[in-house]
Amino acid sequence: MSDAQQTSGQVDNDVLANYLHNHIIAANSGKRLFEEAAKVWDGTPHGPTFERLAREVTEDADELERIAKGLGVELPAHKQATAWIGEQASKLDPLNPTHTAGGHSSQLELEGLISAVTGKSLLWETLLLLADQDVRIEAMTIERLHDRALRQIRDLSEVMRSTAKARFQGGSGEG
Repeated sequence: MSDAQQTSGQVDNDVLANYLHNHIIAANSGKRLFEEAAKVWDGTPHGPTFERLAREVTEDADELERIAKGLGVELPAHKQATAWIGEQASKLDPLNPTHTAGGHSSQLELEGLISAVTGKSLLWETLLLLADQDVRIEAMTIERLHDRALRQIRDLSEVMRSTAKARFQGGSGEG
């Protein structure tokens, strides 16, 4: 960061670009993880929640890309390849390789999804802080996305709390 940027309080575009690039890559993987979770939970009482979350996470990822583009920090080609590879790997559902809504794998999946959305909420919180310094960042849009991420965390946590005891009782069929 140059001395002028330190004293003027302007956001360093290179730092912001790299930060957003990492979140875009993670968001692309997150879309697939939530799609896989929606398949796992389909037909359960929590199926509609996961269907909605998968749709919202995709919308959030698309919104992040629009925000980055508006800031002039689009993902370069070499990072697009990384994002694509991560997206393909996420289709294998590494958080829940057994593709079940019971047992320890689904507990790990829920914890991983909560962690992912927590990271996203911190992205929005960071951008809210930067909006004071950078007029290109629309605080109202970011605040809406932040509020939605916090609700998503609450929803995932509720699924985890309401299903955890049964998940660890005998007969889940998962070792």
